[in-house]
Amino acid sequence: MRTLITIRQPGTEPVPLVVEDGLFSDPDDGPIDEELDTDRLFALPGLADCHAHLGMNTMGEMLEITDENLRRNARQNAWAQVEGGVLLVADKGSGTNATLEILEAPPTERPEATMAGRIIAPAHGYYAGYGHEVDEASLVEAVRGTDERAAWVKIIGDWPRKGTGPQANYSTAALVKAVAVAHAAGRKVAIHIMAPAGVRPAIDSGVDSIEHGTFLDSDDLAALAETSGAWVPTVRNTEVIIDFLGAESSGGSLLTDGLANLRALLPEAERLGVTVLAGTDLSVPHGAVAEEAIKLHEYGLSAAAAVDAVSTAAYDYLGVDRRFVPGSQANAVFFGDDPRDRIEVLRDPQLVIRAGRVVG
Repeated sequence: MRTLITIRQPGTEPVPLVVEDGLFSDPDDGPIDEELDTDRLFALPGLADCHAHLGMNTMGEMLEITDENLRRNARQNAWAQVEGGVLLVADKGSGTNATLEILEAPPTERPEATMAGRIIAPAHGYYAGYGHEVDEASLVEAVRGTDERAAWVKIIGDWPRKGTGPQANYSTAALVKAVAVAHAAGRKVAIHIMAPAGVRPAIDSGVDSIEHGTFLDSDDLAALAETSGAWVPTVRNTEVIIDFLGAESSGGSLLTDGLANLRALLPEAERLGVTVLAGTDLSVPHGAVAEEAIKLHEYGLSAAAAVDAVSTAAYDYLGVDRRFVPGSQANAVFFGDDPRDRIEVLRDPQLVIRAGRVVG
């Protein structure tokens, strides 16, 4: 079956392409069997959620969920992402390696995925008993033992302790060694930091992606830009945590200050050319990363940069082909308006094509 579509990316002229056997092909290569009316729509290669946890739906599941439930959730949530137009996911880890099994599903049933396995943190440095609990002396060996299917290593860089507040979980020296081991194995490192304590070790260690990072400063952003690192602010997730903790609590007050900091940092990140990416964590349903793109714009990214953060910038950063050319995988998400002019349109994809499969 050869299906003719029209691809009109924001800011470009319309281009006709054929969807055939899961790939794009040239319209002149053979007869056309059918045509989808997309000439008035705007196309992106897919939305991208760069801080997802496919194996879970809420934070409340974390401490009791079984591997069986992780696998089931990963299948269901992977499809929910596709239905929402999310065709690229960076999964930032789980309590075990069970969610990595979603990589075995055919591409028509899941997004393109680049994943971490079980999360690494010290005892008392994250939710008790969750993930791989290792002290500083064992961090390098834990990274070296990462499941071969994982493209990412996820480390929890800071965490609050009762009576003392947030503390860095690992020293800069330990993180430098861990990052070097991960890079030698061809893996990227993502680090969770939500307080000032974890910023310096994370930035100085050369990690690939800062997750949350509400207390970065302009010098930190400049360092990220220099090393081509990424920043996934998870704005909506921070708002949800503040609501849960209460704005007047010590944690809620700290994170409220962090959100205020974001309003200054996001425009600076755009100016410096930092790769800012959209990620949901567990704050919105799977497939709804558009909500984070809208928040990034609300907090200071230009509309064009926010659209890039939830689409093309993620593809480029993760090295995933996003070209609309013959021979490329047939992935596309269509919207009724140019999202740079009306970013809210990202909530309402009109048509999704994943690996040649027309989803809706």
